[in-house]
Amino acid sequence: MKKIVLLFVLFTYSFSIAQENYKYVIVPKKFSFFSDENEYNTSSMTKAFFEKEGFVVYYDTDQFPSELANNRCLALYVNALKKSNMFVTKVNFELKDCANKVIYTSIQGSSREKEYQKSYNESFRMALAAMKGQLNFTNTSTGNALIEKETVSATPIAVESKNVPMERLTAITIQNGYKLVDSVPTVIYELLATSIENVFTAKKGTISGTFLKKNTGWFFEYYQNDQLVSEKVEVKF
Repeated sequence: MKKIVLLFVLFTYSFSIAQENYKYVIVPKKFSFFSDENEYNTSSMTKAFFEKEGFVVYYDTDQFPSELANNRCLALYVNALKKSNMFVTKVNFELKDCANKVIYTSIQGSSREKEYQKSYNESFRMALAAMKGQLNFTNTSTGNALIEKETVSATPIAVESKNVPMERLTAITIQNGYKLVDSVPTVIYELLATSIENVFTAKKGTISGTFLKKNTGWFFEYYQNDQLVSEKVEVKF
């Protein structure tokens, strides 16, 4: 059964402060390694992600509001880096301040899909999903020192939760990750380790996403029609 729930990030450190000071995010309408604007919907996908994180997002080609036009230091500037070869598409994100200083670098999203549409969508989704809830830094570019404190963020993130009836899966160790199998055994998920503990890049059939541990268990998360979908998975490691 599908239902839409609102998830609230409670008792986070500095996240609401970061949003208060970095009010805006600027996304390139055309990333430097593409020929066309919004190629493979990568710019719109990136814009949608930061909007769901609570920022006011503009493309770099948009006309900015006067507040931002008069003070570019209110914004974070998104840059994507491609480190691909003929077998793997690899993408990660940098967030820069108004002084062009890199203040955040995401983990690398990767894809072995041969079609460009699929490979770029998969690698972008993977890198974006890993940034969810990780933007806990303060803005010092305006010259105002900020004190980190415990606070409650009331910014809702819409997530489509799926309760998928499934038997408990078993994790089989492979090089750099796991295969999650049922009792047949059939491989249901393929997981590859990342640099973050309990966060894996994952594939379920043709669907690619992120497999991660939360307080209530393990979840497979992916984007579908610009909507973040979260599936709870019972698994024994």
